[in-house]
Amino acid sequence: MIKELKTGESDKIITVLSKEAGVVEIYVKGAMRLKNKFHSAVGMFTYSEFIIYESRSSQLYQLNEAYPEHIFHDLSKNVEYLALAMYMSELVCEVNVPDDMNNEILRLFLNMLYMLTSQRWTVALCKAAFEMRLMCDTGFRPNLVGCKKCAKYEADIFFFDTENGEIVCADCVKPYDVGYLIAEMPTIMALRYLAYADLDKMFTFNLKGVFRKQLSMICERYVLEHTKYEYKTLDFFKSVYIEEKIVF
Repeated sequence: MIKELKTGESDKIITVLSKEAGVVEIYVKGAMRLKNKFHSAVGMFTYSEFIIYESRSSQLYQLNEAYPEHIFHDLSKNVEYLALAMYMSELVCEVNVPDDMNNEILRLFLNMLYMLTSQRWTVALCKAAFEMRLMCDTGFRPNLVGCKKCAKYEADIFFFDTENGEIVCADCVKPYDVGYLIAEMPTIMALRYLAYADLDKMFTFNLKGVFRKQLSMICERYVLEHTKYEYKTLDFFKSVYIEEKIVF
């Protein structure tokens, strides 16, 4: 579950990311009561199995049965984790997920929560990876194969064009190419992993120092450029996130 809205004294409307139907809204009667049979299954960032039905009197689905399978308890223990999870949720609700990508987006979301709470990746790396892969899976995969002008595959320095989703090498960049973000070779390799690797293999790299900083800037700017949306949860995340010191 990625979003909830209290309605009435004890009911709520939950937003669920599902592998069959994508993002759906479900009305849950009495969900706010601790003794309600659905209470644990409809908590924020809980992975549950739902049985729902269409209501004749409402456009919302109604919940018939719910079984919690995994609750990400550790999110509530760290405000940075929680803030990032909230931002990821808002991103998913804002983008248009193709019908054939619902399961991939769900897998991405769950894997990111695991990488975050297990501390396999840093908060910054989890955020950047989710942003870029989500853009790729929703139709905005950048062309990272080589320089858009000379097709060079490797270079000490590239520049990332966030508007067009392309890279240009230092030899081909022009003074009027404003707004491009610097990306050294380790950053480019990380971007290629995020854009092209199978999801199961996407988590096998790491990135540190200035290269992680470059990756974070590129991925966030790319999201903002192509969704044209102001994310309140991103502002909240930035207000609580303690930026990692760059180690050279």
